[in-house]
Amino acid sequence: MPFSPSLIVNSEECLRLIDQMRISIPSAIKESERMITERDRILSDAQARAEQIVAHAEQQAIQIVSEDAISERAREEAERIIAHGHAEAIRLVDEAEVYALDVLYRLRDKLNNSLHQAENGIQAIEASQAPQEPSPGDGEAGELEFATAMPSDQDDEEFQEEI
Repeated sequence: MPFSPSLIVNSEECLRLIDQMRISIPSAIKESERMITERDRILSDAQARAEQIVAHAEQQAIQIVSEDAISERAREEAERIIAHGHAEAIRLVDEAEVYALDVLYRLRDKLNNSLHQAENGIQAIEASQAPQEPSPGDGEAGELEFATAMPSDQDDEEFQEEI
């Protein structure tokens, strides 16, 4: 309404925004499940790689020990290889956990943003459905006013980028 704080809300646009929120929240959940699966796969790969490294190191150690002339050197080399394998396994697991944590932080931020947008949308719709008491000089009696709690164009653009 011109020259008043009231706003007429396009119901089709509101319904479209609600539909977009309904679509984006399940996709965010699927994304989090995919990220958790990816984290588990990375951890599993790191563990398998660590086991391969240890098995390889043990195999090399057995081969070297079987040779009498260099048995002492072989034991040292085997221990070094095993220690390297364990260190590599720990490093891979640590990197996988750091990656998973980063992904989960980003997911949490996206979900919080989606939740905030959903709450704003709910508030805007609830505010638009509640009749406002007419103020003197605001027009005819019984005329409804609508709150201006709709997200800004910038919020809408950010929401679209996230989708």
